[in-house]
Amino acid sequence: MGRMSHPKKINPSLMITMLVIAIFLSMTSRTIFSPLMPMLQKELGISLSTAGTLFFMISLSYGVTILFAGFLSSRIGHGKAIVTALAAISLGLLLSAVSWGILPLSMGMVLIGAGAGIYPPSGLVMINTTISLEHRSTAFSFHEIGPNLALLVSPLIVLALEPWFGWRGVLLCLSVAVFLGSMVFLRWGAPGSGMGAPPRLSTIGKILRLRTTILGMVIMSAALSGQQGVYAILPAYLVTEHGLSSQYVNVLLSISRVTGIILLLRSGPVINHIGRRATIFGVLFFSALCTAMLGILKGIPLAVAVIAQPALLTVLFPAALSSLSEIGEAQYQNITYALIITIGVGGGVGVAPAILGVMGDLGIGWLGFILLAVYMAFAMLFLKSTPVFGREVRNRENRQ
Repeated sequence: MGRMSHPKKINPSLMITMLVIAIFLSMTSRTIFSPLMPMLQKELGISLSTAGTLFFMISLSYGVTILFAGFLSSRIGHGKAIVTALAAISLGLLLSAVSWGILPLSMGMVLIGAGAGIYPPSGLVMINTTISLEHRSTAFSFHEIGPNLALLVSPLIVLALEPWFGWRGVLLCLSVAVFLGSMVFLRWGAPGSGMGAPPRLSTIGKILRLRTTILGMVIMSAALSGQQGVYAILPAYLVTEHGLSSQYVNVLLSISRVTGIILLLRSGPVINHIGRRATIFGVLFFSALCTAMLGILKGIPLAVAVIAQPALLTVLFPAALSSLSEIGEAQYQNITYALIITIGVGGGVGVAPAILGVMGDLGIGWLGFILLAVYMAFAMLFLKSTPVFGREVRNRENRQ
């Protein structure tokens, strides 16, 4: 089995800053293609089905790479693995920017997804092995600002740069920014970051036999379904089923992203005060209500649900990610994260929007939101019946 060494002589505040920058660049590189897709379709002749396939390829390469990222971090360490991830993303953006057709564009997007998939197991473990138990939820709260900020600013980047430089120029600028980010991380984020463990079958089997692992998969898939899965289909649903303008919908979604970031800034002290289990349970409860309301309400109440539903879920991730660090043996944390996040992304970003889309096409999109709310309720019941999940850190502190 591989050994995971603990970081030494690394400044926690500097490390968190480096990780926030890294995840921001990684997420921006994946989400930038959504606002750029109309320009890509016009110049390269990409159909809607082809565009959907390209996004699926990013998600697929992302998920596959997460599972095998341990082979890399066990050899060169977590920090240098993240440097490699950013370098791969930069190269993928460059290849996409100079693409003349679908094949090189798809190769570039696959490379971006693969690079992004290297990050989560290493980045999250670096937080766990560097930040003290009492400050870990706060650290995860700040870390989650990175991906949420990326979702907010990606369309703004396109709005500001595309008229001047075109879609190729936007990707080139982002490629340069990500490359510079990799060099900065190599200098200040990689030293003393520790080593990962390779994903061997015996280790994977041991982790998958844990009830807390399955619960982690259910919670992450429910949260990602509610945040990113709903986000993918909600604009089209609101425009088609409720007759809202796309501009009004985009304003509501932008407000929800800003609200989510504000909540993240305050979530650390809240989680420390009421506990991780109570935070996860409470967020799932209110998010389930808001998700069901998306399929039932109209007018102003619907607008409130659109804003609150994804914003509330941002608070769940710091509590959940901190709880996942207590599953299984500490030296295999990167493998545990890889397995749980892969299932979470597959269900939340892959399966959920597909089901919601099919139901929308059948004219029963409202039922899709209600079924997702039921799944969140199931996650709550699963959490209630698994008292060890999310309590281990607090119990350990009480024993000390």
